[in-house]
Amino acid sequence: MGDRYQVRIELSFASGHRLLGHQGKCVHPHGHTYRAEIWMASEALNSIGFVVDFTDVKDKVGGWIDEHWDHAFLVSGRDEEMLAALRGVEGSRVFVFPDANPSAEVMARELYRTAEELCGVAPSMVRVWESPSQYAEYGAV
Repeated sequence: MGDRYQVRIELSFASGHRLLGHQGKCVHPHGHTYRAEIWMASEALNSIGFVVDFTDVKDKVGGWIDEHWDHAFLVSGRDEEMLAALRGVEGSRVFVFPDANPSAEVMARELYRTAEELCGVAPSMVRVWESPSQYAEYGAV
């Protein structure tokens, strides 16, 4: 791979989750203020001099996060107990990962695929921070 330009867009959101089958505290419902970083790279710039337009990525991916993850509870599709409980709460927002726990790793993969679909170009990497001291990455790491 030759020289390339790389840009980074950061988005923040708050969500709840629990990790079904976890042997520690994360088996309990809890929340995080997440930080997502999306890297886009290119060997060439467009006619304006951009890899991508920051605002375009923030609007598309940030809008998707606002609609699906922000102030929502992220749930494994296998977590029938949590799904039933949340469906009984009026106004609850739920995002279901059909066959996976809503770990930072799974969230990074989902956000990578979503950014690629919405922006028309695959990110070089997506990083999801679950706390100020730990994150998971998906992409060309």
